[in-house]
Amino acid sequence: MPKRTARAHKRKSKAPVESQGAMEYLMTYAWAILVIAIVLAVLFSLNMFSFNVRTQPGACQVIRPLGPYNPTDVGLQGECSGSLPEYASSFGTLSMSELNGGSSGNGKGYGGVSYPKYILLPNLNIGNEFSNPNYLGYSSPGFTITAWVYWYGPDGAPCQGIMGTNPSPSSGIALYGYGGNNGACGVLWINGSYVKWKSATNYSFIENKWIFIAATYNQSNGTATVYENNSAFSTVVLSPRSFQTTNSFSLGATIFPNGDIYPLNGMISNVQLYNTPLSTQELTGLYSEGIDGTPLRLQNLIGWWPLNGNANDYSGNNNDGVATNVSFYSTYPLP
Repeated sequence: MPKRTARAHKRKSKAPVESQGAMEYLMTYAWAILVIAIVLAVLFSLNMFSFNVRTQPGACQVIRPLGPYNPTDVGLQGECSGSLPEYASSFGTLSMSELNGGSSGNGKGYGGVSYPKYILLPNLNIGNEFSNPNYLGYSSPGFTITAWVYWYGPDGAPCQGIMGTNPSPSSGIALYGYGGNNGACGVLWINGSYVKWKSATNYSFIENKWIFIAATYNQSNGTATVYENNSAFSTVVLSPRSFQTTNSFSLGATIFPNGDIYPLNGMISNVQLYNTPLSTQELTGLYSEGIDGTPLRLQNLIGWWPLNGNANDYSGNNNDGVATNVSFYSTYPLP
C-alpha cells in the first residue's frame, strides 16, 4: 500500500512539471509566431497571396478586320477571362507643398507643379467619332464614358479629371473625379453645362475604394446621367448639343486651355468610351463584370484603355495614349 501511494503521488506531481514545460515552450517561441503572423498579414495586404488570374497587358483586344472604326465582323480576341489586371495606373499623390508651391499656368499642374501626371489621346477627336454617321455603328447619338476609379481623397486640387477634352466655355466634355471644396466643377461637363454632384456639400466619389463610374449623354433628348457603382446619382436634361470640337482627350487629369493640369489624386483602370448612350442594363452588365471586364457594344466602341501597364487603346481604333509621369503598379488594393 505505501508503495502504491508513492507511485500515485509521483504521477500527480508530474502534471505541474509538464504544464511548466509547455509554458516555457510558448514563451520561447511566442515572439517568432508573432513575427510570422505580422509578415503574413503584410503579404496579404500587398495581394501576394491573391490566387486570381491576372490579365497581362494586351492579352485581350478588339479585332476589326476591315480597319479602324469599321463595325463589320468586329470581335474580341485573346485571353479575355482574367479577374484582375496585372497593373493599375496611378496619377497621384502630390504633396501639399508641391500642390501649393508655385503659380499656375504654363503647362504646370495645380499650384505650379512642373511634373503633373496625365495621358494625352492625340488621335481622338469627338467632332468625328461622336457625330459622323460614317464612324462605327452610329445609332443613338451621344456618348458613354466608363471607368474604375480608386480615389485617394482631397489633395487641394479641384476639377480632378478622369477623362475628357480641354474644357472651354462652350465646347468639350469632361468627367471629373473631384469637384473641389466648393464644387468648382460639376461631375460632368458637356459643351458649357454641368451635371451636378450628389448634393450641395458632397463634391466627390467614395474614397479609398475601387468604384465603377459611368457617364452617359443622349444627344436626342438632352438627358445626361452619372452613375456610381450600379446607381444613378445625378441626372439633368440639357438642350440637345452637338460635338464639333478638335480638342484632344486626356486621361487622369484635366488639362485647361491655359495649360493648367489638374491630375486625379488616385488610380484608374479599364476606361471605355462609346459614341452612344449605353442603357442601364448594359451598364449593370459592365459593373457586374468587374474591374477587368471587357467592353460591350463593340460596334459603338471608340476607345478601350485598360491602363494595364501602358496607355494603349485596345478597341482596334488606334487611339493610343501618350503617358507622362504615370505610374503603373502591379501591387494595388483589391476591388
